[in-house]
Amino acid sequence: MVPGGGVGVSALPRASVVVPVKDGGEGIERLVRSLQALDYPRDRIEILVVDNRSTDRTAERVAALGAAVVRADDVASSYHARNVGWRAASGEWIAFTDADCVAPAGWLRGLLAPPIPPAAGAILGEVVALELETAVQRLTERFGIMKHAVTMPHKRLACFSTANVAIRRDVLERLGGFREDVRYFGDMELSWRMQLELGVELVFRPEAEILHRHRRTWAELWRHGVQHGRGVAFMKRAYPDRYAIEAREQAGRVGGIVRALARDGAAGAMFQVVWLAGMTAGYLRGPAWSRE
Repeated sequence: MVPGGGVGVSALPRASVVVPVKDGGEGIERLVRSLQALDYPRDRIEILVVDNRSTDRTAERVAALGAAVVRADDVASSYHARNVGWRAASGEWIAFTDADCVAPAGWLRGLLAPPIPPAAGAILGEVVALELETAVQRLTERFGIMKHAVTMPHKRLACFSTANVAIRRDVLERLGGFREDVRYFGDMELSWRMQLELGVELVFRPEAEILHRHRRTWAELWRHGVQHGRGVAFMKRAYPDRYAIEAREQAGRVGGIVRALARDGAAGAMFQVVWLAGMTAGYLRGPAWSRE
């Protein structure tokens, strides 16, 4: 059951949903329709789709559905688009999701239903599979590489991904939002900065699920691993004294290949090998900057 199912309308905060997108195709239409069907008071929600240099008909598709489109053309960066979006928004809370997601009707109410702890700077929901059509998608879900329950506690400080998080507007204002010079792990960096500089807490509400279209192919998984590795390289550079790459963690990853082979067969082991190899290649390549 999603929290707040019986909460009165007046108790829910005003919220803005911000979605960065570049060349969103049909997926952005699917997401916008799901956001328009949210079980949340119409006078307490706005939806802002931020177009970051699309070359297809993304803006026209979104506008045809009656949703607001904001342009973010200065920097080719999803984090730049998110900053443009929340600065144009009016909500007390800014909820972020992505163009490859679908929002169940109770998603936003589940994130923001009171009581919200006073120390909460961000509220995270869970990220689950939208579809399980390919082996890569099924194994992504099985190993939980997109799940907050897996990724949130894996380092010294908790972190969130922008697929499913709501952040207090005043927190974004005090910190200046996301770093725009980096292409990957800007969400993790912001979550660390929130905790280190402001002392706010991250609250996890796993019942508030967002549906994510996981990568479908081995090539897409490899590219995702490379992106992840470049994000790791960025965090290691940004927080050299706190972001540790521990030998125990790496040994656990190698051991995971053996466990996956025993539990999930050759496909499971292959998944772990591709993911780890991609991360290693990305880390060795170094951080990805938005001006690349």
